[in-house]
Amino acid sequence: MCQYQTLFHSDNTGYVVRCNECDKLQIGYGNIMLTVNQEGFAAFHWWLKHIRDEQDPGIKETLRCITIPTPCEGVKLLLSMRELQEFEQMLEDADTEMRSIDIMKLF
Repeated sequence: MCQYQTLFHSDNTGYVVRCNECDKLQIGYGNIMLTVNQEGFAAFHWWLKHIRDEQDPGIKETLRCITIPTPCEGVKLLLSMRELQEFEQMLEDADTEMRSIDIMKLF
């Protein structure tokens, strides 16, 4: 049974938790929930950064026109620039917390 450790939580944004038993991460954002392993988390975080950096700076912040591919055929996430930035920042904060916790485990 999973024992979750919170890496990020905001009532307005979402959450990232890690299971201490199986090391899987659960990411909740809006009406999206993803479960990934550590490698999948790193890859997804990198992918969001890459997509964010490739966007036209003149894009309207609230227009949902950015598609994020998923491994499931025919399923994509549809986000606005503001949502993409918020989602990526949430993962950045969770990654920082996860690294801090892992470093503290060494002592």
